[in-house]
Amino acid sequence: MRPLPVLAAAIAAALLTACTAATPPVKPVPAPDQVPQDCPLTVTFASYAMGIDRETHDAVERLLTGVPYDRHPWGREGEVTLCVHPRTAAEKDVLLGKIQSLFPSRPRGPLSVSTSEGRAFRAPAGE
Repeated sequence: MRPLPVLAAAIAAALLTACTAATPPVKPVPAPDQVPQDCPLTVTFASYAMGIDRETHDAVERLLTGVPYDRHPWGREGEVTLCVHPRTAAEKDVLLGKIQSLFPSRPRGPLSVSTSEGRAFRAPAGE
């Protein structure tokens, strides 16, 4: 009679089942390219594995007060892309310039602003 090995096997099987059942499914991190293709003005806040440039992010969101935009979070450290919906082409041009002026030359993480027509600015330059 060997009850101990049978009991040990039953405990091991129960633990294995409990561990796999308790593990939540891993959700894939959405990529920044999941922002709608027709987004008029895109602002992206990326990270160098230490979080986004929160100060610049907050300044951009304050600037966008009253302007409709959608948030598209895609990272684990606050990475996010904003899809801004200016009311007119002129407002889009003004916002592009104002957002660009908020970008520091040495941000905490890569920043970009671009229009649906292809005009773009990145900080730091060359990123």
